[in-house]
Amino acid sequence: MKRFINIFSIMLVTAALVLPGCTKQLDTRPDTVLTSLRTFDDIKNALNGCYDGFQSNNYYNSPAASGSGSGWSTIPDLMGDDYIEALESLGNWRSLSEMLYAADDGAVQGMFRQPYEIISRANNLLQSLSPYETGATAAEAKRIKAQTLAIRAHCHFDLLRYFAGDYARNATGLGIPYVTSFDPLNPLTVLPSRATIKDNYDKIYTDLNDALVAFRDGGNTTGNTSRNFIDTVVVYAMRARINYYSGQWSAALADANVALGLRPLTNAAGFVATFSTAGEGTPTSEVYWAIASDNSLRPGGATHGSGPNYRVATPISNIISAQGGAYTNSGIMRFNQVGVGSFPRTLNWKYPGVRSFKVFRAGEMMLIRAEAKYRLSDPTALADLNSLRTNRGVAAGSESGAALLSAILLQRRVELIGEGFRWFDIKMTTRSINRTECGTPGGSTSNNCVVASTSRAWALPIPFNDLQVNPNLVQNPNY
Repeated sequence: MKRFINIFSIMLVTAALVLPGCTKQLDTRPDTVLTSLRTFDDIKNALNGCYDGFQSNNYYNSPAASGSGSGWSTIPDLMGDDYIEALESLGNWRSLSEMLYAADDGAVQGMFRQPYEIISRANNLLQSLSPYETGATAAEAKRIKAQTLAIRAHCHFDLLRYFAGDYARNATGLGIPYVTSFDPLNPLTVLPSRATIKDNYDKIYTDLNDALVAFRDGGNTTGNTSRNFIDTVVVYAMRARINYYSGQWSAALADANVALGLRPLTNAAGFVATFSTAGEGTPTSEVYWAIASDNSLRPGGATHGSGPNYRVATPISNIISAQGGAYTNSGIMRFNQVGVGSFPRTLNWKYPGVRSFKVFRAGEMMLIRAEAKYRLSDPTALADLNSLRTNRGVAAGSESGAALLSAILLQRRVELIGEGFRWFDIKMTTRSINRTECGTPGGSTSNNCVVASTSRAWALPIPFNDLQVNPNLVQNPNY
């Protein structure tokens, strides 16, 4: 049995990380020290520390040979049906891609730990912020508060997507611990239990709504041309995504409308440019929030570039090829790339090496809006879908009824492939996987081809060590 440091110990003790001053807008590899936040400079550096946590190998980074969590960059794709384990694979992520993980899986442990580490930093900051919310620092303190509340909500929702059994807004099943306190001197006095999914959503929405209020009080973030910080647009995009997964269609439509109105869809060239450079000075309007690369972040190590462990599966490759337009640009997708055994592969090229990771962008918002309109019987749903197609250089369609919903969902696969969505989307809808290319004869080392809707694996296990240290935690069924 593998042993790991318990999350709530490090979350409440060693993860109270304050980052020393830096000259850049966002320092990606600062030193950390355990200390209290005694000055406003400490507060500002602590916010940088929250952002820095997203660059972890367990969050948005994905070194190709690490086998680390990479929980919200590559893992949701390689666990789905749009990728298949390639002959080039080192086997580092096989327990995840075949959904055979257990409570002592190191990658799962990292995916559980890292969001809570960021949450811990956020809670430490929020508890130290109130003295600065008046006087000369008031406006900036409000903006810091807004960003920190949004970060806390975002991390909790990401945990919910993996470790809860479903996404229904008012579900009474087990969610995740929603942690809002920080006490470095008495770490084990806080042993959080798992709240219901409904309670998780209630707190997530509260944090995001409070973030919007704080932005209104303090003004939007400044100097965000790099998109490396959360601003008002990002908060609306966060709510749109959460409303989408929880089936709140009217709210999803309203929030996507606001986000798209403030930062609209770009054209085919802009879409390709979104993924074309390691660190954009001023990204296209397509980008809402990007995790800075600073010449080190590799979000697509397992699934992108010339030597990935997982290649694009043939069925979705054929669909993308048939659509054409920007989706077949060599900066997005490359076809017939010869690999081991002269096997022709399709390779995703959005994140081929060092890149910033785009957490939110307009393409997702347009698809959320189109589907929300369809669910609400809004006749302009097709117009939104065709707007996205046109702006990607793809032929418009004339679908209606059930065929329109199928077209929207298919376009979501094509538009967002390789960006960390597919497994969550399957969990939200069919909860079943049927991979068509398994086994070495088919050019793949994958063996677990079918995952049923009843599989325990649709909710990841709570890590073993956390259960041992925290008696208030409950394991997911059948682990």
